[in-house]
Amino acid sequence: MKTILALTDFSKNATHAAAEAFALSGQLRADLLLFNTCISYPANVPYAGAACVADDFLERQTQSKLALEMLTERLGAVGDDLDRSDRIPSVYWQSEDCELALYVRDICRHSNIELIVMGTRDNNKGEFLYGEDTDAVIEHAKRPVLIFPAKTNLKQICKIVFVIDFSEADITALHYLIKLGNILHWQIDVIHVMTVRGEAETVDKHKRAFTEAFAKLRYQRMAYHELSGSGVIAKLQHICKNGTGLLAILHHQHSFFARLFKQSKATDLLISQKLPLLVFPD
Repeated sequence: MKTILALTDFSKNATHAAAEAFALSGQLRADLLLFNTCISYPANVPYAGAACVADDFLERQTQSKLALEMLTERLGAVGDDLDRSDRIPSVYWQSEDCELALYVRDICRHSNIELIVMGTRDNNKGEFLYGEDTDAVIEHAKRPVLIFPAKTNLKQICKIVFVIDFSEADITALHYLIKLGNILHWQIDVIHVMTVRGEAETVDKHKRAFTEAFAKLRYQRMAYHELSGSGVIAKLQHICKNGTGLLAILHHQHSFFARLFKQSKATDLLISQKLPLLVFPD
């Protein structure tokens, strides 16, 4: 059975993201796995406070498991709000003593994880994109990562802006977006951002290959646009403000967008609006 993995630290944003992951699991007819990691302390630390440290760790493990059980029960109550056509997902939980990013890497290798969902940090103070933990998960994940900001409602998402660079991974990601679009009735705007002078000459070959593959896709609510010239960030920002609920990029564009938005004089799109972000692995 395909599974959506929801990462949680039990913060308000993470709990909201878990509820959205539960609703999405119902629409995609998938199960939901909740995961929390607790900090590991060595049991044989050679100093007087070692026993206290070990006890503290055991307490963290206990609290993690109790919180996961409570979150599972809370999500079960949300099942009454699902549409009748949706499948009520089975919810499982797991608590481990490990680094979050390494857990994500390993479970993607050995389990049928379709999508990873997580919330933004409540106190990220505008870090791009959403803090170190999120960046580490994106770096290690072999599945798409969906990041929910506070107050994002899956039902309100009506359009996706997918930024491409004519790589082969673009078409793979588009197939997945079309799958979601068919279920969730999304408009998909595919956009190529040209920011480097002379870039047009170097991308023609890749563009032709992409255009041929794009023409074979069958999805009525999809359009292709190009952005170039001065003010490209402002243009992209305008498109994302105009009815968009989600921004999608490929993994290797993550650092590119960080530099791009930081160099721009425009208001930082993701920090100011906190759009939900879907990052595809390359």
